[in-house]
Amino acid sequence: MNQSTEKPWVILRKVEGDITAEMLCEALKNADVPCEIKRSMLASGLGAHSVSLPGNQATLLVPEEQLAEAQAVLEAIDYEPGED
Repeated sequence: MNQSTEKPWVILRKVEGDITAEMLCEALKNADVPCEIKRSMLASGLGAHSVSLPGNQATLLVPEEQLAEAQAVLEAIDYEPGED
Protein backbone atom coordinates (compact mmCIF):
# COMPACT_ATOMS: atom_id res chain seq x y z
CA MET A 1 0.00 0.00 0.00
CA ASN A 2 1.41 3.38 -1.04
CA GLN A 3 0.57 6.04 1.53
CA SER A 4 1.15 9.66 0.69
CA THR A 5 3.40 11.64 3.00
CA GLU A 6 1.72 14.89 1.99
CA LYS A 7 -0.14 16.63 4.75
CA PRO A 8 -3.74 17.71 4.17
CA TRP A 9 -4.52 21.26 3.14
CA VAL A 10 -7.65 23.00 4.39
CA ILE A 11 -9.68 26.03 3.39
CA LEU A 12 -8.57 29.15 5.20
CA ARG A 13 -10.94 31.59 3.56
CA LYS A 14 -12.84 32.40 0.37
CA VAL A 15 -12.25 35.89 -0.94
CA GLU A 16 -13.62 38.05 -3.73
CA GLY A 17 -11.21 38.26 -6.63
CA ASP A 18 -7.85 36.82 -7.52
CA ILE A 19 -5.94 39.99 -6.74
CA THR A 20 -7.11 39.94 -3.12
CA ALA A 21 -6.24 36.24 -2.92
CA GLU A 22 -2.75 36.87 -4.32
CA MET A 23 -2.07 39.64 -1.80
CA LEU A 24 -3.27 37.59 1.17
CA CYS A 25 -1.38 34.50 0.02
CA GLU A 26 1.80 36.56 -0.30
CA ALA A 27 1.33 37.88 3.25
CA LEU A 28 0.97 34.30 4.49
CA LYS A 29 4.09 33.18 2.63
CA ASN A 30 6.02 36.12 4.11
CA ALA A 31 5.00 34.78 7.53
CA ASP A 32 6.33 31.32 6.58
CA VAL A 33 2.86 29.86 6.12
CA PRO A 34 2.55 27.95 2.83
CA CYS A 35 -0.46 29.03 0.81
CA GLU A 36 -2.18 27.90 -2.37
CA ILE A 37 -4.98 29.55 -4.27
CA LYS A 38 -7.83 27.60 -5.80
CA ARG A 39 -9.33 29.84 -8.43
CA SER A 40 -12.97 29.82 -9.45
CA MET A 41 -13.95 28.17 -12.71
CA LEU A 42 -14.80 31.63 -14.01
CA ALA A 43 -11.30 32.97 -13.43
CA SER A 44 -9.42 29.87 -14.51
CA GLY A 45 -11.61 29.23 -17.55
CA LEU A 46 -11.57 32.78 -18.84
CA GLY A 47 -8.11 33.69 -17.60
CA ALA A 48 -9.73 36.63 -15.83
CA HIS A 49 -7.94 38.07 -12.82
CA SER A 50 -9.96 40.88 -11.35
CA VAL A 51 -11.50 42.12 -8.15
CA SER A 52 -14.50 43.47 -10.02
CA LEU A 53 -15.53 40.44 -12.08
CA PRO A 54 -18.92 39.47 -10.62
CA GLY A 55 -18.91 36.08 -8.95
CA ASN A 56 -15.13 35.69 -9.10
CA GLN A 57 -14.11 34.01 -5.86
CA ALA A 58 -10.81 32.43 -4.91
CA THR A 59 -10.15 30.02 -2.06
CA LEU A 60 -7.05 30.25 0.11
CA LEU A 61 -5.68 26.86 1.20
CA VAL A 62 -3.09 26.24 3.92
CA PRO A 63 -1.64 23.14 5.56
CA GLU A 64 -4.02 21.88 8.23
CA GLU A 65 -1.38 22.06 10.97
CA GLN A 66 -0.82 25.77 10.23
CA LEU A 67 -4.47 26.85 10.08
CA ALA A 68 -4.40 28.70 13.41
CA GLU A 69 -1.16 30.44 12.46
CA ALA A 70 -2.65 31.48 9.09
CA GLN A 71 -5.77 32.84 10.78
CA ALA A 72 -3.55 34.86 13.13
CA VAL A 73 -1.65 36.33 10.17
CA LEU A 74 -4.87 37.54 8.53
CA GLU A 75 -6.08 38.91 11.85
CA ALA A 76 -2.76 40.74 12.37
CA ILE A 77 -3.07 42.48 9.01
CA ASP A 78 -6.65 43.34 9.94
CA TYR A 79 -8.27 41.55 7.02
CA GLU A 80 -11.93 40.76 7.43
CA PRO A 81 -14.16 39.36 4.67
CA GLY A 82 -16.25 42.05 3.09
CA GLU A 83 -13.59 44.74 3.45
CA ASP A 84 -12.12 44.19 -0.03
